[in-house]
Amino acid sequence: MRTLFVILLVGVFFALCAPFQEPRAQEAVAEAVRFEAVDIYVDSGDRPLAAYQFELTAKKGKIAIVGIEGGDHPAFKEPPYYDPAALQNDRIIIAAFSTRPDLPKNRIRVARIHVEVTGEVEPEYVVTLTVAASAQGERIPATATVSRGAEE
Repeated sequence: MRTLFVILLVGVFFALCAPFQEPRAQEAVAEAVRFEAVDIYVDSGDRPLAAYQFELTAKKGKIAIVGIEGGDHPAFKEPPYYDPAALQNDRIIIAAFSTRPDLPKNRIRVARIHVEVTGEVEPEYVVTLTVAASAQGERIPATATVSRGAEE
């Protein structure tokens, strides 16, 4: 009986003191989250492209990379290799190579990156082509560009 009395007394005490407690800190307001696709293109001109490596970062905006797809040409259709450790820093390093005899030339989409964007700041993506190579393993001149969504 004494235990029941103590429990009731404590309950009444908290009920009476509740209006005098400090107000709780404002809970963090959830930032808007959306998803978008980012396409990476490599243009090797008239030289067949057998291998590439690039780094994708966001100069502005808060992003998280959530998925990676391959490109359009059969040589790069499979999802490319990437550095999982780089994902920790809102950037990704991606590379692929092909031993197919029918390698692509000119501008082709080599990868599609799925990105989670948090907040209202529009991301400004930067792609840096580290290397582009021929089937013989020689560096070839090429450029990389980034585009939001699917270009047709």
